[in-house]
Amino acid sequence: MADRGDSFFKGFILGGIFGAVLGVLLAPKSGREMRENLGEEAEKVYAQTKSDFEHARKAAMKSFEEGRDKIIEKLKHEEKEIVKDDVVEEEEKPKRKPRKAKPKDA
Repeated sequence: MADRGDSFFKGFILGGIFGAVLGVLLAPKSGREMRENLGEEAEKVYAQTKSDFEHARKAAMKSFEEGRDKIIEKLKHEEKEIVKDDVVEEEEKPKRKPRKAKPKDA
């Protein structure tokens, strides 16, 4: 799923750049007007890229946190199972009476 988002992001950036270049080359405008338009388009692409990057960062952080929480829950569950198994094993062991100390020969 991360590959789809990455591919979309790359395609979006390349498409924006390609469209801006074609727009500049095919527009019948003076050099000054073309530079102004190019600057405006560059600002738009920058703003969109910044927005997309922030969105991707938030999505990645959310995914990381969800994965982390799942791992923590799984570890807690496994820890409970281990403790429960240890308790069952202790209960199953035969109870031994403590040994009495043998008198020492003097």
